[in-house]
Amino acid sequence: MKLRDLQPRAGTTMVWPPQWEESAGPGQPSAVAEEGVLKGLQRLGNRLLLQITINGHRRTASMEWDPPPAVGDVEVLLLASIGAEIRRLGDLEVPTRKQKTRR
Repeated sequence: MKLRDLQPRAGTTMVWPPQWEESAGPGQPSAVAEEGVLKGLQRLGNRLLLQITINGHRRTASMEWDPPPAVGDVEVLLLASIGAEIRRLGDLEVPTRKQKTRR
């Protein structure tokens, strides 16, 4: 599954592009997350907070969705993508871990 195809959690409208956690400060123009570069990532339970830099300004965006894929799988993919343009990340396929079957 591609990042842009993640299914929104109830009460949210979309997963991709990530939604801002805070508004732009005074004098800062509004920006779209896809115009930035991924600079860092933090996991809070079932939510990922992405630190994105746009035109020299650092912003925090949030991603929360209904699995699959698991939050850990998306986290691994994004950690490996730090430094990449957000617009390119939406087309990445999320690798999923194989579930062990019991016999």
